[in-house]
Amino acid sequence: MPAWLPALGSPETKPREFLEAHCYDCHDADTQKGKFRMDNLAALDPAEAAKKWGRILSRLEAGEMPPPKKPRPPQSQVAEVLSGIKVTLAAEAKARRGDGRTRIRRLNRLEYENTVRDLLGITTPLQDLLPEDDTADGFDTASAALSISPVHIQRYMEAAETALQAALVRGARPEVVTRKFTFSDEKEQKGGALSHPNNKLMIHVRDGSLHFFSEPHIEVPIQSFQFAEMTKASPGRYRLRVSAFTHDAQGRSLAFAMKTTRSKKLLGYFDAPADQPGVVEAEHWFGPGDTVIIAPYLLNKARRERKLGQYAAKDGTPPQGLALGIEWIEVEGPLQDTWPPVGHQRLFGDVELKPFKSLPKDTVLPLQPLRYSEKLTPVSGNPEADARRLLTGFLARAFRRPVTAEEVAPYLAIAARHWEQKECFESAMLEAYQTALCSPDFLFLVEEPGPLSNHALASRLAYFLTRSAPDDALRAVADRGELRKPEVLRRETERLLTSPRSQAFVNDFLDHWLHLRDLDATMPDKELFPEYYEIVYSSKVDGLLRESIASETRLFFTDLLKTDGSLLQLIDSDFTYLNSRLAEFYGLPAVDGVQMRRTALPADSVRGGVLTQASVLKVTANGSRTSPVLRGAWVLDNIIGRPPPPPPPNVGAIEPDTRGSTTIREQLAKHQNSETCASCHRQIDPPGFALEAFDPVGQWREAYRTTETGTEVKVLNVEGGKVKYRIGAAVDASGSLLDDSRFGGPKEFKKLALRQSDAVARCIAAKLVTFSTGHHTEPGDILALDAIVASAKKNHYGLRTLLHGVIQSELFTSK
Repeated sequence: MPAWLPALGSPETKPREFLEAHCYDCHDADTQKGKFRMDNLAALDPAEAAKKWGRILSRLEAGEMPPPKKPRPPQSQVAEVLSGIKVTLAAEAKARRGDGRTRIRRLNRLEYENTVRDLLGITTPLQDLLPEDDTADGFDTASAALSISPVHIQRYMEAAETALQAALVRGARPEVVTRKFTFSDEKEQKGGALSHPNNKLMIHVRDGSLHFFSEPHIEVPIQSFQFAEMTKASPGRYRLRVSAFTHDAQGRSLAFAMKTTRSKKLLGYFDAPADQPGVVEAEHWFGPGDTVIIAPYLLNKARRERKLGQYAAKDGTPPQGLALGIEWIEVEGPLQDTWPPVGHQRLFGDVELKPFKSLPKDTVLPLQPLRYSEKLTPVSGNPEADARRLLTGFLARAFRRPVTAEEVAPYLAIAARHWEQKECFESAMLEAYQTALCSPDFLFLVEEPGPLSNHALASRLAYFLTRSAPDDALRAVADRGELRKPEVLRRETERLLTSPRSQAFVNDFLDHWLHLRDLDATMPDKELFPEYYEIVYSSKVDGLLRESIASETRLFFTDLLKTDGSLLQLIDSDFTYLNSRLAEFYGLPAVDGVQMRRTALPADSVRGGVLTQASVLKVTANGSRTSPVLRGAWVLDNIIGRPPPPPPPNVGAIEPDTRGSTTIREQLAKHQNSETCASCHRQIDPPGFALEAFDPVGQWREAYRTTETGTEVKVLNVEGGKVKYRIGAAVDASGSLLDDSRFGGPKEFKKLALRQSDAVARCIAAKLVTFSTGHHTEPGDILALDAIVASAKKNHYGLRTLLHGVIQSELFTSK
């Protein structure tokens, strides 16, 4: 027994006696079931021993050990041993972490881009200029994964230069122009979609509106309408309004997508009402020459389903019937909230702007063509005073804390050295700013041992909930030294959670915790799962379906966070978020329109909770077959919080059999013949078996699809036409847990999983702590996690309550 673990309670409940009585038979030097040995704990390094005690705690709390067939100790004795071990592990961790539980870490790529965006008020993409970030413990916020190299420094210099140039103003404020484009004259559309030879039969102008009678073979801007010329002259943020309608005698609407041409960004999917034109609106930052595409969504499929025949007769007569109509398009921009833009103000304040040609002839300019240019540059009458003032303000924002005159001095010296060499004020200051954006004070989150300072706490809170630097309001609270007060910290947490900026937390946290970032890592097999594609066996993914699948999970989590809904609804719920396409995909009652909305689930629905959402089901499959091992391990790690140990290095992989000769259960059966394998698979397989009721794209299934053996399928209802897959063996989604509790499918499994409510809450709390602090939780943190869970439990395991508990805990407020 390790020296740091004292005797607990009465002689009968000392850990040594407890382990000898109930554990050593299977986990001593001779047996080592599951390759886990306990009798040598005293000889291990304290940190390694703590990890083993963590596993022991997990198995005892879950009731998995001792095994059901072995004599079981009284629960009161188990509880006393568990309580004592937790207290001792916490004390050991505190003594071992002399300089704190977290390490210094740098900003990851997302945080860097967001921080520079907010600092300089730009929208220029920067992530792709930087090396990829590694991950550890499931997150790319982990300090252990965020190394830095000479390559990083070079890339940071390039990214900083790009960002600073994007923030500069070299001209007068561009005029905000509003232009409305109509389709009264087909000649006006020259150069656009109408003139493309492959689109002439599909797109026509009628009654002053543009009509899509079929999906264009080649997506091009629906008209030239000079929008590209507008963005070329004045790139920036534009507001688009589109008046659209559906021409349909049956009174049913169509949908369409808007996306950009050069940046390839989806602006959204929208409904075109059938009764009268409806106006949709979108805002986006358009780069030089970028414009917009309007693309009908599954118009050809709708025509077939409504039995409307071909869009054009063979004799060339104009098409009739179903059509997507565009009445007009209005463009407003470029939109600027302030002028000069916020980035230029933070770089050069109120320093007067003058043409480059007004500078002395011997001035060294950033670009020689500017010598006789009418473009503007800041010209200071007192460079040293202006530079000191500007740098003091900029560095305080960049470093996320007040700066001293001594800290400003090196950057001021850089600027002075350049203007002393007759460089213009702009060039000299940009050199200083670029150096600041590559400095450790900017790139790293610096924290001192012990309780975090007000400004370090502000940074941790802001990067947690907004994925960027503290805003002005949070910095002001930190400047006053008030943020460490629990009531002030809670107030600021509420303010940030209520802000739209918190959506960045939701997206990034779910991307890593639930692996949503891997949604496109594998594509479903087109022969086995053609429903995921726009037409049977095409290579084009159904874009609305893909977006809806991701949105369902994000909106569901956001709902729980906003309403303080019980986090247990992540296991099972009576609602989800659906639109017409996703409801159809799930086989649920129809939902109108493409906009996602909170929808009550039928009482007998198998859906409810993230485990039955297509996003999770897709990222835990490989595109052609599901694996109970992969899905089961995913559930244990990310939902229950008891990740299984890694498999032995020589264990064979289970390859999916798409031919249909064997089922996954038959392949897994061989693992049950090995006691070493069986000890883990008894934990892993049950949740995986329950989720076998869902295929690799998240649809409910009664049987497996195969490519060779099984019953032939002649027609696929979603699109029409023949399909190539066959129906194979029936799916068996039943199983039993370690305590012999049985389930017949996912609904029963979810009910059993809810019995582990505290474990689920602790798992999510641990994920939040790891994500927010950059360091994974350890056995010594269990007491703190239990306190967070206990607080949330009083409020029905409210997710918002749990998050507040994390932020108020010592795990968050201390290094």
